[in-house]
Amino acid sequence: MSFSRAFGFATSVLCKFWLAYFVVGWGVYRSVCGVLARIFSTSAYNVASPLFSASMLAFWLHTFVLVVLTWEFAHQLFEIIVTEPTRINELSVDRNLCLLSGLRHTESPLIQHLAFQELYRAAAFSMEQRVEILTDIDRTSGTMWTQISAECIAVISAATGQLKAQAPAEKPKPVAPIKKGEAVDVRAGGAPMADILQGRKPAVPAPPPAPAPVDLFGVEAQGLEKYVLTTLRDMLVRSPLGQRILRSHRAQSTSVFANFQQQVWAIRSLIRLVECSITEDKYGVVQTDIARVLETLFAYLIELERSAMQSDGSGAYNVQTANRQTIAMVQVVRNALYVFTTSFYEYLEALKLPPQQAKQLQAFANFSA
Repeated sequence: MSFSRAFGFATSVLCKFWLAYFVVGWGVYRSVCGVLARIFSTSAYNVASPLFSASMLAFWLHTFVLVVLTWEFAHQLFEIIVTEPTRINELSVDRNLCLLSGLRHTESPLIQHLAFQELYRAAAFSMEQRVEILTDIDRTSGTMWTQISAECIAVISAATGQLKAQAPAEKPKPVAPIKKGEAVDVRAGGAPMADILQGRKPAVPAPPPAPAPVDLFGVEAQGLEKYVLTTLRDMLVRSPLGQRILRSHRAQSTSVFANFQQQVWAIRSLIRLVECSITEDKYGVVQTDIARVLETLFAYLIELERSAMQSDGSGAYNVQTANRQTIAMVQVVRNALYVFTTSFYEYLEALKLPPQQAKQLQAFANFSA
């Protein structure tokens, strides 16, 4: 809206207001002033009509014009930022470098946020730009895929580190040593590919037994003693101090997802580029980093599920009691891993993965994760 249109709109509103006030408001104004003059006899009230004051009319007109311009400016900002996709990198001579600079622009969170949005849009919907990213290998600082994936992995790893910092100290569990050179084969659906092609039903592993309920007070507390301890615990939880402790823990957990949308875009962009690399990666730059991408996602998934169990206190993954953002991020990571599994279903046996990642990926190949 131009200034002339804003001035015309403000003038029409002022004229309608003047007429309405002249017909109805003037009598109300005089009545109120008369009542106040009787109540507060020491005060003098000027009951002259403001309708014929040139300075007052100019002030109203100026105010209306500024209000209309402010409304229009806010509307235009909403249209540009919220409803229209950003396409800054497409206007650059080197759009890949422009996109990478936006991902690294930590001084301005808004620019970094919009850069991750553009990356996801390009990875999900623009085959031309995906191919350009995957084939851009003539860079002194490394291939474009390596640099962009490093920024995405940095966002995910930062969230993983924050969750690890919140985790309580646990005693290390003994792990069976893995022999040098030992390899774990990932089989599609838990069975060799020949069995799947012949229609044989793969063996489904039995679900793990449910964890036993944890007695917070030990076996020594029985009868009246246990009742008293349980009552004191409930009273502490309901007390202001207990609520403050709970709120601080929830706020600490929520701070991990301060850039929730950026994490979602980073995860989905990574998996989409890896998924499309089967047909669009002519130089094989993505294949060497698949293990690194999977390691990052599995580490984040483990910490997310641990955080959900910790918030419940029962040692089991409970959707009802966990933080909503934690549950949403768990679903995002799991969906990304299932996308990878279904895309590379026929090539899982050919992947060279560390034993731990292979075992984790096997659960997704069995569709039992």
